[in-house]
Amino acid sequence: MAFETIQYTTVPLAKTIGLIDLAVFVALPGCVAQALLDDTTTVVLASIAGFAVIATIRGLRRHSSLKTSFAAAKANLEKHGIKADLELRRELAVDSVSGKIVFVTPATMSYQIYDRADILGCEHQWVNKSNSNGQLSKTENVLVFKTRNAQQPLYKIRLYDHATAELWLARMNAVLNS
Repeated sequence: MAFETIQYTTVPLAKTIGLIDLAVFVALPGCVAQALLDDTTTVVLASIAGFAVIATIRGLRRHSSLKTSFAAAKANLEKHGIKADLELRRELAVDSVSGKIVFVTPATMSYQIYDRADILGCEHQWVNKSNSNGQLSKTENVLVFKTRNAQQPLYKIRLYDHATAELWLARMNAVLNS
């Protein structure tokens, strides 16, 4: 029962929006619009357009970076004989044949491998909230994995859809109980 964090790459992830980006892509277009047109509405629209552009570019770069990072993790796992046949949100890879469960942390470019015997259980947790129409919706859907690792006893993987969480709970229970 040894738990080891394995670094699979050192390529950093794409950065999120920073202060310099906000200054260049939001304040600068607003200042230029103010100097040229002296119209407050145009200043606001130019700032919003600048923010939309930088948010879209950074979001796409981050998504691509996370995808590349997870691909590097899977390649590293295959070198160690683990063939992930189930993947969830670039945070979980499962080799259902060998019973290996891998929790990937793309932000630190590392992962931890667990044998199915080291996972004490998996459960689906959610919070019911009612909207303004009185309809109940399930929010904050997470799969919670309990492990034998005292340093990291819980792993939570957030899901946006209740049905997907229930499906993954059934999959994980099948892997853990086989």
